Order: sequence, then C-alpha cells, then structure tokens
Amino acid sequence: MRQLLVLSCLAFLLSPATVHPFQAGDRHIHLNGQSLDVTWDALTRSPQTITAVGSDLLEVKNIAKLTKREINDIGALLVSKYGFLLKVGPEHLILKKAEKTDGIWHVKYQQMVRGIIVHDSSLGFSIDPEGRIRSLGAILYPGARPPRHAKVHRKQALKAARNRLKEAEATEYRLQEESVAIYPERKDSAIDYRQVYIFNLFRRNGGGSVSPTGGYSVFVDAQTGKVLRTQALLMPTLSAQPKDGVQ
Repeated sequence: MRQLLVLSCLAFLLSPATVHPFQAGDRHIHLNGQSLDVTWDALTRSPQTITAVGSDLLEVKNIAKLTKREINDIGALLVSKYGFLLKVGPEHLILKKAEKTDGIWHVKYQQMVRGIIVHDSSLGFSIDPEGRIRSLGAILYPGARPPRHAKVHRKQALKAARNRLKEAEATEYRLQEESVAIYPERKDSAIDYRQVYIFNLFRRNGGGSVSPTGGYSVFVDAQTGKVLRTQALLMPTLSAQPKDGVQ
C-alpha cells in the first residue's frame, strides 16, 4: 500500500517546481500548472488556506484500508508538495489526529521546533471517500526561533502561576498538568516567540479534591518569569483544553 501512495506523487516531487511570480498576500497563484486560491496570515505571511481551483491538491489511490501510519505519509507528501508556500517542512509537524467518519478522513498536525510544540499551531485537511484532498487549512509559524535555554526554573515559574491566581481570589489550586511550549505572542506588526511553561491549575474543594469548574491554564515566560497569559479550562482532566481566554 505504501509503495502505491509514494508512486502516486513521486513524479511530482522529483520534478522542479514551476512557479509564476507572486507575492505573499496574492489571492490567486499558479504553481506547477495548478491554479490555487490562497488566503494569508498578515503577520507570518504564511498561508492560512490553500484550495485547488478546478482540481485537487492531492489524490490518493486505494484509500479503503488506509492505516494512520499511511495517513501520516500522505500528510508528508501534501506538505512537501506545497512546501514552497507553507515554508514549514513535514519534519517539523507531528500528527495529532487522524480519524475516519462517514468515509472521510480528518487529519490534523501541530508544528514543532527543536522538539517543542508551537502553541495554537495547526495544519489540517480532509480526504473524501474518493481519495481527494481539495484544500488545507493552517496556522503555521515559519519564523519561530525561541531561546534555546530557559533562564527561569520550573519551580519559580509554578510559583508565579499560583501567585497570579491568588491575586484574583484567595483559593488553593492543584496542578493537574504541565508542559513546555513555544508561545507566539502576536503584536500589532510582529510576533515574539517565547518559550513558556504552561500550568493547568484547578481549584481545590474542601476535601482536597479538584473542582469540576474553575480551572486555568497559566503561561509563564521561561526567560523572565512573567505571566503572559491566563486562560480558562473546560474540564479538570489530563486532556483539558483551554477555552478562548483573556490576556
């Protein structure tokens, strides 16, 4: 199966890219004889959507019994094919989801830099029952270059996170989950890339258990110890996902 997938796109990948002149921000682009409709992120100058006009981005043969590993191979081919626009290679993406519903595969990746996840980054696409990938959507950060080493110790960062929550209310919080990530801090005309500790904290009940409400995700700068963001969480589990929060 994998040989069929690779051979279906090998001729394209081995041929040199033919690109008509364009600038980031152009809505209509011609790449390798294909017409594309593209929307752009104003700050990163990276595509947010790429849609094939009158064709498909990629067509996959023999998709009836695809495995997740083969789906990952297809994602790598897709990203390589449009890497001239995306400016992020498949080696910097990690597969987060590959689910099949009603014959349609839904696939999502997240960007990584030096093995660290880029917060809020994504690249996603769907494969229809005929094997067609018509478009992709992305939030990518080709310029992500955070500091290589943290100056603030984890314990200091956790203390800063707890103190931030105590400023709002005199309540004890239990650490439920933590991670290190690259946080793209968007400004008016630029993006600062910061390495951060992310602590998911939840209120303690009277008996010491975790409250089903009142959880927060706190982002602490690993260079300065400053709290950059506090975000409400949906549920106190290891898979807790932040809601749209406040700065």
